[in-house]
Order: sequence, then structure tokens, then C-alpha cells
Amino acid sequence: THLIRSRYLQEERPVLINNWEGTYFDFDETKLYEIARGASACGIEMFVMDDGWFGNRNDDEHGLGDWMVNEQKLKGGIRQLADRIRGLGMKFGIWVEPEMVNPDSDLYREHPDWAIAIPGREPSLFRSQLVLDISRKEVRDEIMDRILKVLHEVEADYVKWDMNRYLSDLGSFALTQERQGELSHRYVLGVYEMQERLVKELPNLLFENCSSGGARFDPGMLYYSPQIWTSDDTDAIERLKIQEGTALVYPLSTMGAHVSKVPNEQVGRICPIATRANVALAGSFGYELDITKMTAEEKEEIPKQIRMYHRFRKLTMEGDYYRIASWSAESPFDVWMIVSKDRKEALVTYVQVLGRPQTGAERIRLRGLDPDTGYHMETVSGKMLPSTSSLRYGDDLMNDGMLFPALGDFESLVLYLRAERADV
Repeated sequence: THLIRSRYLQEERPVLINNWEGTYFDFDETKLYEIARGASACGIEMFVMDDGWFGNRNDDEHGLGDWMVNEQKLKGGIRQLADRIRGLGMKFGIWVEPEMVNPDSDLYREHPDWAIAIPGREPSLFRSQLVLDISRKEVRDEIMDRILKVLHEVEADYVKWDMNRYLSDLGSFALTQERQGELSHRYVLGVYEMQERLVKELPNLLFENCSSGGARFDPGMLYYSPQIWTSDDTDAIERLKIQEGTALVYPLSTMGAHVSKVPNEQVGRICPIATRANVALAGSFGYELDITKMTAEEKEEIPKQIRMYHRFRKLTMEGDYYRIASWSAESPFDVWMIVSKDRKEALVTYVQVLGRPQTGAERIRLRGLDPDTGYHMETVSGKMLPSTSSLRYGDDLMNDGMLFPALGDFESLVLYLRAERADV
């Protein structure tokens, strides 16, 4: 966290909803507003408009690089949509991918030499796009001028900066043959310069980096953005290993984590909304779905989840993270803890990945507590544990442990521990 300069290092980040998995490219102003209105009614605090709002962008083959509003989708312009959403009491954010271009775009037709390519060879495409040569100042300036014009127009509260392909065909039309080997290094310096310009021109912006998920989760990005999208794999069970590995190096506050739709887009799994939220609460929390398609019962859970996020936000963002159990075929459950610096509070999250026949309760030994402190326990999500009714001391919880009941597939619970007589 010492790398992070954003004011959001200390401030509470709004709970957001992103429309990507809810609509993909198929939306218009009415559809986005209906999602935002439903989200606002549930207590969600910010709406993020993802890919598809610009150029001739109705799929991933067209329009990338043309950073002007798609007036067929947003007939009143982005500012009108932003104003309507702010009228709901929400903040407004936008997705961009500044480093990339589709061959079928006005930008590429005007400046084919702005794409990274080896002269005389057909460049390889990935997600139907090429990489812009942002080692070149004229390319950086033009792209940032266009994007910042939009961001200033709508007074954006949040930006998600994506980067959805790797570099290949490394060649720059601006470098001599002898200097082609400098391209990769100069490219990264160009990224840093562009992001520095963004955060200087919009100092109050909540800025999130992304690269097909977490492909660019590194300290260099944290210098510019306080959070990074952890993975485009949004299934809650898949996220257990992903978030475990990321949290070994990076603070939970830096990990973008959302409640996604079901069946999940990547693996088709159907997880309870409680488990999807309990996993996402171990990160920078939000939603990634079409709220207008949720059942009434699911919608009723969202305000409870948001209250839970706000209640434990400081603990989650600033506490110490402990891995208790990593799920495997032999032990199909996942457990982690977050303990406050003063050891007066803790959250324990238990996720049953797969149920097994003829199994009893699992004994889980906690970590990080004060051995001489008594703790009151409260089940804040999931099935209430019978062992939480009495005061128990830290040494007992860490040595003898607690019995957690066998749960069904993909079920979970969250336990809150509070020190006796603690002012929390």
C-alpha cells in the first residue's frame, strides 16, 4: 500500500455495478438506465459503463480506438446518461482500452503505422485487435486527448483501464533497425506517462487497472491505481484460488472482486448469491450482472450484503490476512481470516466447495488472535454455528479450534469475532 498515491487508499470506495456480464455490447441508454435504477434501489453506489459505448462498437471486431460516443446506442450522448444516473444518487464510471485498436476503425485507417508491427509481415490479431505503439509521443497524446475529452465532459468518477492482449510482432515504424529492441521498455514507459497524465488531470478519480483480468497486476500499476481487476474469471469458486494467490503478495484492498451473474459466464456454475458475495467481500466489492434479471429474493440480499461491506470495510481493507485452509480434493473447503491490527476484531470466511457423504463437522483452528483476549462471536452470513453462543479465548480458538458444520456444495458462512469490552 505504500506505493498507492490515490486518496482512495484511505477513503471508503463506493460499491459499484458494471454492466459487462449483464449486457456485453448489446445495450442502449434505456437498458443501462434500467440497470442503474434497479441497482440504486438496492443501495449500489456507482454505475460503470463497460465496453461498447464508442465508435462502431457492436462487437469486438469494430471501432476500438475511435473514442467518440456511439450515438446509435446513446442518442443523448454520454453526459445525458451520466446526469440521469447521478440523478439516482449514484456515481458514474467508464471503461476504456487506450492502448489498443481494431483494424476496422477510423483510427487505424488514418494511421496504420501507429500499430505495433514488423514491416512486411501481417501482424497477428488477438480479440480482433492490434496494439498501438505508445512508445511514440504523438500516439500517446492523441489517444489521451480523445479519452480525456470524454472523461472531462461527463465528470467521470471512475475509470477502468483495460488491456486485452499481449504484445507481439514487436516492431515500431518510429525506431531505426538498431533500436527496435528498445520498443518493449519504451512501451511500458509510455503506459506510465499516460496513466500519470490521467491521475494528474483527474485527481479525484477512482482508477482501476485491468488486463484481461489480472495479467497486469504488479507494483507499477499500483503506483497509479489503488485497485486492479483481479481476473476476468468471475465464478466465486474459481476466484478462491485466484484471490488466495493474489493476496499472498498484494493487499485485499487492491483486488477488484464482484458478485457475478449465474450461471457463470466462464464455467456455467450456479453459486448462491451469499457465497458470491462472501468471496467478493475479500476485495474491493461490487457487482457484475444485469440486476433487472435477478429474482426478488436475490435482490433482497443485495442491501444486506452492502451493509455487511460497509460494516466490515475498515477491517477488510486494513486488517491482516491469514490463510487457514486451501481447498483440495482431500479437503474440499476454503477458509481465510482477516484480523484487525489491534487483534480486537476478526472475520472468518468458510466456503464449502463440494459436499461429501458421511462427513461431520470440520475442526478449524483460527490464527492471528490475542491468546489472552476473550471473543464474542456472531454469524453474519450463512448457517449459525452453535459454538458461537459463548465467550471463547484466543488461545482456545487457535489451539482447540472451532467446529464448522458440513455444508452443501458452494455454500458458505462468515463469522465475526469481537473482543470482549472492545470499543469497536
